[in-house]
Amino acid sequence: MNETLESIFQSAWSRLKNYQNFMKSKPAVVAFSGGKDSSLLLQFYLWLHNKNLISHFPTIYHLDHSIRDNGEQESDILKYIHSIAPDSTFKKKTFRSLQLRQN
Repeated sequence: MNETLESIFQSAWSRLKNYQNFMKSKPAVVAFSGGKDSSLLLQFYLWLHNKNLISHFPTIYHLDHSIRDNGEQESDILKYIHSIAPDSTFKKKTFRSLQLRQN
């Protein structure tokens, strides 16, 4: 991790002082789309876990709206997650009703 990102994460953790005890005591669920925002949030939780600031690595949750075929994107998401957090828990929810309406 580069020095700038380390500094940003440290600053973010400091600003979350009112929530730190809660974050330490409860496991989180991170909604992960594979985009930049959710990737950065996941990196932040990985940093918190590696610094022993939280004890539980979050469950990573992916929502599939079934609006389009995104099998390749999901494969890339899983590869990315396993590369940064191999022991993480990944859950996926698929909305079949949306898929049926599209056909």
